[in-house]
Amino acid sequence: MQTTCTNGCNIYSPPAFGSFGKKSASTKLPLPTFDDATQRYVKNPLDDGKYPYDAVGSALRHGPSPFLTRIFNADEYEQGILKYMGTAKVTRAEATGNVDAKLNNVLDWQYQKMEEKKGKPKVDYTKLDPKQAALTVVWALGITPLTLYVISSAVSQFNNEPGPCVSKAFEGLGICS
Repeated sequence: MQTTCTNGCNIYSPPAFGSFGKKSASTKLPLPTFDDATQRYVKNPLDDGKYPYDAVGSALRHGPSPFLTRIFNADEYEQGILKYMGTAKVTRAEATGNVDAKLNNVLDWQYQKMEEKKGKPKVDYTKLDPKQAALTVVWALGITPLTLYVISSAVSQFNNEPGPCVSKAFEGLGICS
């Protein structure tokens, strides 16, 4: 419901009994536009550009892939957010969660989107699950360093004691001694 001020401005006043879960027609998202000249998405001036959580929040929610993309390829990440906002017509927060989930595991994300089209409940990818966050921290601080240690030990051992040559062809190349 819109009312007009004395100076001509429009003010949105919600209906007295609510809209019962329906999006209001007067609520307009600050959607980006696509610039054909630069082949890039351009942020809407009304979009503050703030993510709902930082890069560490991406890691806790969705693992290392979105975290690394945010840190080392911020422009591509932002273009992904803007593209998702524009094509799915969603808020920046929802786009961020979906892009992070897609970067983490594209097949699971696509499966969930197909299920949502069939009527399954929509997943809020911005929500931080404390159990998932704890598992991510355990992997980051415990399992990953242990895995790297095992790999470096195996490589070091192979370099110091390569073992028997597995093929006569390698001997001719000077790979085996």
